[in-house]
Amino acid sequence: GKWRRLDRTQERVWERITPALVNRKERLYLWGMRIVAIIIVLIGVFFAWQIRQAPTEKFIPVAEVVKIESGSPKAILVMNAGEPIELKEGESRQVADVFGVKVIQDSTGGLRFEDREGAEEEIGKSSVIVPEKGEYFVILSDGTKVWINSDSELEFPNRFGEDIREVKLKGEAYFRVARNEEKPFYVESDGQLVRVYGTEFNIRTYEEDAAVYTTLISGSVALQAAGKLNAELFLTPGRQAVFDKKEASAFVRTVDTEVVTGWRRGLFVFEEQNLGQIMAALARWYNFDYEFTDNVLSETVFMGSVPRYGDFNEVLEILEKSGGVKFRMNGKTVTVSAR
Repeated sequence: GKWRRLDRTQERVWERITPALVNRKERLYLWGMRIVAIIIVLIGVFFAWQIRQAPTEKFIPVAEVVKIESGSPKAILVMNAGEPIELKEGESRQVADVFGVKVIQDSTGGLRFEDREGAEEEIGKSSVIVPEKGEYFVILSDGTKVWINSDSELEFPNRFGEDIREVKLKGEAYFRVARNEEKPFYVESDGQLVRVYGTEFNIRTYEEDAAVYTTLISGSVALQAAGKLNAELFLTPGRQAVFDKKEASAFVRTVDTEVVTGWRRGLFVFEEQNLGQIMAALARWYNFDYEFTDNVLSETVFMGSVPRYGDFNEVLEILEKSGGVKFRMNGKTVTVSAR
């Protein structure tokens, strides 16, 4: 009986002590949580202060910078080494009337040289200079049509002579030559001379290009090194001649002409082109600078197409999604890095 009474006494003691212990643990727990919360707030304040003291991030996403506009039809006309005449889209006017040749600009952004009967014998020369962010369309006095790409220059006589028709090209242009069996048409570009009678073809020879690329769309052309009497190289439609500027030698390959001439149809079409070539083409049209964090990236090959008049940010987003690169911008300089 004694042990049993002792047990009931202990039970009554524990009944009084247990609530007190529980309340004490709860108070300690609450105080601990308050201390932890205070510590977390202090850490947050510290990091916020650190962030405000740190320099602003140098590069920001392309989408947040000032909008970069695409190019548009525009050019500079220089006649007989005279004063430059600015040509813009949407203007329709007679630009000049010299040596029996009327020069007319129409509202679609094109220039037309009209050779009138009874023209003076003095011929004179003109140059159409297309800057970066530009393209232009010219109809020469013989009816030949030329589409000139960005950062390019076409030099030609105001009127062609009796024997030959000859022009000079820097950059890129698409030719639709008026056929005349008695008066061949020549295009000279970076040491290459192309002879034409009536056909459509594209020539690209930018400064960064190691070669002159001549692509035949229809008809036939023959090319050789300018100033040399070596054998001519003949092209057939769908073939491209690659003329090495330094070696003055050429080889021929089959190409997709839709890819080569995409720029004339309002597209950038990339097929087996590396990122260095693509960025150079985009920079001519949108007028920006670019740099690679690693030169190896410039050799990355892409395939696809983007609208030529598309939003600049959308173009870069397409390239980002196409393969392992990202773009950041500082001012008008695009930095290309690995994703």
